[in-house]
Amino acid sequence: METHTYSRRLLSPFHGVQQIITVKGGVAESMDGWDWKLYVADESIISHTGLSEIVYGSWNSTRGLNRSRIRGTMPSGLIEQIGDHLLSMVERHADSIPFPAADHIEHWLLDELTGHPLALLESALDRDTLCENDRPAWYPGGQAAKRFCSSSGDAEDLTRLIRDTAGKQSTATWIKRSADGAGSGQHGEHFPAAAFPPLLFRDQWIDADHKQLVTDFLSWQAPWLLQLSLESEIRKQLESAAWKRPRESSRVFRLFPEIFDQKGLTTTRVKARMLQDKPNLQQVNEPFYPFVNE
Repeated sequence: METHTYSRRLLSPFHGVQQIITVKGGVAESMDGWDWKLYVADESIISHTGLSEIVYGSWNSTRGLNRSRIRGTMPSGLIEQIGDHLLSMVERHADSIPFPAADHIEHWLLDELTGHPLALLESALDRDTLCENDRPAWYPGGQAAKRFCSSSGDAEDLTRLIRDTAGKQSTATWIKRSADGAGSGQHGEHFPAAAFPPLLFRDQWIDADHKQLVTDFLSWQAPWLLQLSLESEIRKQLESAAWKRPRESSRVFRLFPEIFDQKGLTTTRVKARMLQDKPNLQQVNEPFYPFVNE
């Protein structure tokens, strides 16, 4: 069976990069590089159960496979056959993360005045169906609403800033990015690579308070942004910000394509273990962000 390994961003809101391994009839996904969830989705199984997919189990290199209890499914060994093969591919490829990105089709909210990309809303693979929204809007996510705070505002202020910049008749467009970073819009538009914010969100603002608000938000997102392919200087700045969120940085650091400050990461991981031993310190030292797609 042919095996594919790739990654795609977790968006709406953005909170990292998902690692994916696929075989015929099966897919494994990880959002931290440690724990993998294995699914079986062969057509014959779907037609028999009515389920879009069946959870075969979860796998971690330390604990091994934890099989799910599968009830009400067909009695044949097809589930085991696909699941066992998928497991062998996870065991073979899990140490090769992060995988190359495959979601090169991007849905960008546009600046009302300039028409330039303002904030990334969604991304898609070549085979995905592209959906439109009559009133596209960007949201920072429920956990940002609870935990993010800046001297220049909060998540609600940030949402309002992006909404006002997009305008009352907000517009979004699907853009296919090429290897050089440029993009081709769905209506034939051309966007140079420089038009796309490298952190998926416009960071250049004239108003000082707006700039500070956005800078602080991107710093808060640093553990997830470090999972992207970035220029060295941007990565170094984000590392300094990420170490201020030790638990989240420690959870996902295996997905960082590159790490400059190895000493800083080591210190951060030690601090994360200390926080784990003393969970009551969590709210003081670091906002908690469960990795669920909101």
